[in-house]
Amino acid sequence: PWPMLRRLLGAAYGGRGVVVTVGGNCPAGVLGQAGGMLELAEQVRRGELPRPDRIYLPVGSACTVSGLILGLALERHLQLGAFDSDNGNSDDRGEVAGPPLRIVAACVHPLQRGWALRSPLLRFLPFTIQHTLRAACAELKRLGGPDVLRESLRLLQSQVDIVDDADLVGSYGGHSDRSRAAAQAYDSSAVVVDGNTGDDLTLTAPLWVCGHFVAKALAPLLEDAAREEEDDDAAAAAAGRTLLLWQTKSAVQPRGELDEWQSMREMPA
Repeated sequence: PWPMLRRLLGAAYGGRGVVVTVGGNCPAGVLGQAGGMLELAEQVRRGELPRPDRIYLPVGSACTVSGLILGLALERHLQLGAFDSDNGNSDDRGEVAGPPLRIVAACVHPLQRGWALRSPLLRFLPFTIQHTLRAACAELKRLGGPDVLRESLRLLQSQVDIVDDADLVGSYGGHSDRSRAAAQAYDSSAVVVDGNTGDDLTLTAPLWVCGHFVAKALAPLLEDAAREEEDDDAAAAAAGRTLLLWQTKSAVQPRGELDEWQSMREMPA
């Protein structure tokens, strides 16, 4: 193990690389996700997709959700305007009110609690959003970027919803009944279309809804959409609304030629 340890120490302290910790939760990983949020803003500005009103994603290590929050703070700092409200509401200073975009984060571990992920009292606890944002914002500032910590923390409290329902989270690493229903609905009825033309696409391999991460974020998206369709007032308010699933796992199930399940069953007890 010494060569591996030497490489790790060289990456961490010798400037010869980047150590990415569990779940990608480190400043480099978080800034990567922030870059993804800025890329989304550029796509909206170019008219390649509608401005999303809500983004649904899973929360594991809290890397991705922290990166999206930081990216939204950077988007506002850069005044890109991609996620600004079109309703003309202004604050006391006459500036456009905060964007309507909400980030809906679905927990995947039964020990996760929404209040704990965002609580300032747990700012020193790794794998909370508070800790992750502070570490990533400090690194961004150290590298010469803008200081967006205050705005990031404000967005965390005002525009982030954390879903930690026990019947959605279920057990770590597998489906809950609600996530399984979402995956089955997708498998039975989903249609993949070309984003530019709207034409249906025929895929060589079906898109895959991972039961551990993707489906636990897809379930509240589908449930919210169905609830708004059933309520006439909500449906009117939701007309034209765009809900976006931020998929953090492979879109195609990573299977090789080997049948891993059968091989595991044949292993000694």
